[in-house]
Amino acid sequence: MNIRYFSQGVCAALFLFALGGCATGGSVQPDRSIFSLDGNYQRYEFGFPIEDAFDRTVKVFKEAGYELDVADRATGQISGERIKSDAKARSSDKGLKFYALIIPANQGGSQIAIKIVQIIKQGSIVGSAKTEIIVSDAQMYQYTFSRIEGLNSENGLYQPLQGSD
Repeated sequence: MNIRYFSQGVCAALFLFALGGCATGGSVQPDRSIFSLDGNYQRYEFGFPIEDAFDRTVKVFKEAGYELDVADRATGQISGERIKSDAKARSSDKGLKFYALIIPANQGGSQIAIKIVQIIKQGSIVGSAKTEIIVSDAQMYQYTFSRIEGLNSENGLYQPLQGSD
């Protein structure tokens, strides 16, 4: 009789363990700690509000061929990875990923902080590893900020700023 209660207890414990595993199955939200502002983010302030900055940043990166994996207007967090355009490029071992954070600035403006990393894949399909190298090319960030600032929010078209090419 004691064995019967013991077996029922074990079965109940296994059921609860399995049920708990289903409830916590995988993380729905990506790791938000990657958006922690540090010295690797390049920052630029704009005179337009954060809502406009968010929309412009999303549009610029989508137009550049990035597939967004986070676009959270409530927290101002955006990230994505570049999509390869052809079959030969898809087999490449390199890619780009970006992280952006839109935050309020003085006088109703906004600040955009961006970090771009190059992803290098190594190894076979079974034993692959990814290395992320932070891109520190100032001209790349300057160009990105220029595209964001020059984007006309009314019609969604890029208009070069006065004095820029």
